[in-house]
Amino acid sequence: MAETGVQIDWSAKGTANSAAPAAPGRPAAGYASAPGRAIKLKKFRALGGAAGLPGLYALATLLLAGAGVTAVWKANVRFAPEMYGQAGLMPAAEAFAAGQNYGVFDLNLNIRRLRELHVKSFTATPEVVLVGASQWQEAHAGLMKSRQMYNGHIHRDYWEDLLGVAEIYVRNKRLPKQMIIAIRDKQFTPIELRKDFLWEPGIANYEAMAGRLGIEPQSKWWTLPYQRVKERLSLGMLFNNVTRWFNAGERPHASNERHFEGLDTLLPDGSILWSAQHMAVFTPERTRREAMAFAELNRNNPPVIDPKGVAAFDKLLTFLKDQGTEVTLVHPPFNPIYYAHVQGGTYMAGLDRMRQTVKQLAAKHGLNIIGEFDPAKVGCTADMYIDAEHSNPTCVVKVMKQFDDLNAAAGASKAPGKL
Repeated sequence: MAETGVQIDWSAKGTANSAAPAAPGRPAAGYASAPGRAIKLKKFRALGGAAGLPGLYALATLLLAGAGVTAVWKANVRFAPEMYGQAGLMPAAEAFAAGQNYGVFDLNLNIRRLRELHVKSFTATPEVVLVGASQWQEAHAGLMKSRQMYNGHIHRDYWEDLLGVAEIYVRNKRLPKQMIIAIRDKQFTPIELRKDFLWEPGIANYEAMAGRLGIEPQSKWWTLPYQRVKERLSLGMLFNNVTRWFNAGERPHASNERHFEGLDTLLPDGSILWSAQHMAVFTPERTRREAMAFAELNRNNPPVIDPKGVAAFDKLLTFLKDQGTEVTLVHPPFNPIYYAHVQGGTYMAGLDRMRQTVKQLAAKHGLNIIGEFDPAKVGCTADMYIDAEHSNPTCVVKVMKQFDDLNAAAGASKAPGKL
């Protein structure tokens, strides 16, 4: 075959050889033969390597690595859109707007993004919004008798989330007349001590509310979404997501059905229902094992309270009052098994400090506190839990009744003839 185009000598010759005279009929070493032109190899040496070849290999490697990273990133978004896709939860929000439910693989999703999309689509403002962590995920609207409630829970919230979630309702002009704000044991954990990162997608909303309140936001060093980037670049995560996607009996979708075999259900009122497969896993033996293990982990790991977080929440409470929103604070009750096994360690002292902090805020702002960390004071028993923290509606309804009773008492005090 005739040779055409530019031919390059890729030999890794030393400088001495490169300077040697060319053999008859051949170009001098260090040049490439081509009709009417010559290309010096030193132009390629800038890419690294004595003769250019290692440098081009390095460039090719970088390009391939970049393509691989991009492919992993996009694939994780493709096969776990509810967790990583910016528009991945739009189908769920659209289903809610149409009065439908939405089935998902599990509850590991970007629920903060879901709340943004859902609240934006509201056609009316709920009478009551419940703000809290996943301890409240089974708080269905029907458990509250006195008001129409929207369950605005998110997973693993911290004090920044209290501001960030409020921002969603303020920005969309859907701030309710009443808000129940849950304070869990680790609510005010300093940012540098946290070991979970589900709060990262809510940082932008937190920063917006911090601006409204005149609060200096957390340093970017702590709030950039390092963990979410890491997860989207994870090959292990990709394997799990792809395997789940192709092995699933059914994939996430809108439906008028409430119960699925393999999908958990997101309801338009903000609460959830477990899949049949998950319900089968939640045995008493598993619940006890989970509660005991969590107690062992926390028994001498007391809650730490960040004064900066308390001060920010204090300002938020003032802001909500000025907006005409009545706030009630609530503590989620623990599984009695867990609560019994953290006794005697340093954890309880930290929990008591949390109680006192919340009591002080409530007294300052004239707020009621319902619920309790101690399940005995609420009437919740071990058979009402799936682990150390997450109770079923049988327990949650007892807390909701306390709120109903407060509303009933407030209504009675305003009745004619009452002082």
